[in-house]
Amino acid sequence: MLYEELTAMENLSYFASLHREGSCACVGSPEMALRAVGLDPSLNRPIGQYSQGMRQRASLARVLQTDPELLLLDEPFSNLDVTSANHMVELLADFRTWPVQGGDSRTILLTTHQAHFAEPLADTTLVMRAGQIVETRTR
Repeated sequence: MLYEELTAMENLSYFASLHREGSCACVGSPEMALRAVGLDPSLNRPIGQYSQGMRQRASLARVLQTDPELLLLDEPFSNLDVTSANHMVELLADFRTWPVQGGDSRTILLTTHQAHFAEPLADTTLVMRAGQIVETRTR
C-alpha cells in the first residue's frame, strides 16, 4: 500500500518512521531503498502519476527497507512489461542474497500466473489447479 498523493520518498519516509528499529544494513534509508529498485529518489511526482511498473517497484522498496526475512508477494509480475518483469526478477534474486542476522536465509513466497518469471527464483515450485496442488518441482 502506498499513498497516491505522496511522492515515493514521502511514502517511504512515512513508513520508515513506523518501523524505526527495522532499518536494513543492505538498504537502510528510503533513498537507498528506492535506488535499490531502480527508482530516482528525487523524482518529485506523486505515486498516483507513476506507471504500474514504477508503483510495484516503489511498493517493493517500501517493504525492503524493513529488512524482512520473509517476503510474501501476490502476482508481483502482473501488469508489467517484459523488461520491468525481468528487472523485478533480478531485484528479488538479489534480495535473496542479502545477509540475515544469525546467518539464516531469506524466503520469498509468491503467487503468479507467469511461472516463467518465478522459476529462476524458486527452490520449490507448486503448481495448483482448482485449489489443489497438482505438481511439485524442486530445483
